[in-house]
Amino acid sequence: MRRLLSLLFALLLPLPVLADDGCHDLWFTRNLIMDRAGYCFGSTLGQAVFDNRGCTGKSVSLGAAEQRLVTQIRALEQSHGCRVNTGQLWLDLDDVFWRQQLWVLPVRDEFESACLGWLGPVIALRAGPGHGTAQIGQVLPGDYVGYAHIPVGGWTYVTTHSADWQIKSGGWFDLSIPEQCRDFAG
Repeated sequence: MRRLLSLLFALLLPLPVLADDGCHDLWFTRNLIMDRAGYCFGSTLGQAVFDNRGCTGKSVSLGAAEQRLVTQIRALEQSHGCRVNTGQLWLDLDDVFWRQQLWVLPVRDEFESACLGWLGPVIALRAGPGHGTAQIGQVLPGDYVGYAHIPVGGWTYVTTHSADWQIKSGGWFDLSIPEQCRDFAG
């Protein structure tokens, strides 16, 4: 009987939903792809975040890789029940500045973790998953390093923070570098 009640209870629970920042993250990445393709935003949020400078219209062409990424993100948004309020003027993301500098855009993972207090050397964060891309940030000793995106080819997009979680930088981190952390979360 107890097992039957547990099963019924589990079936009545809704599917897990990403926190607002996770849904905002997916929305931002999907729409940054569209912005880079020249899309003209009509929503309040789209215009506030992307400003429509240099846009070419509502019908834009995406390359095969960009189309696959948009399709993947839409599926994630749907499976997590994301509903971003596009009537608002702000987006719940603290790393927009860093994300706009990326050459390769990351996709949010449903799992997050963090290195609490980097003990290793200064590490360059890149605009894309590879040493041949521009350095746009860095991991410094003592930084908190947040992981919340799907790795690509041995790299993952990370954000660096102070101990009070104020954003410091972001970029692609080479996963072949051994983690050297005072503590871990997640």
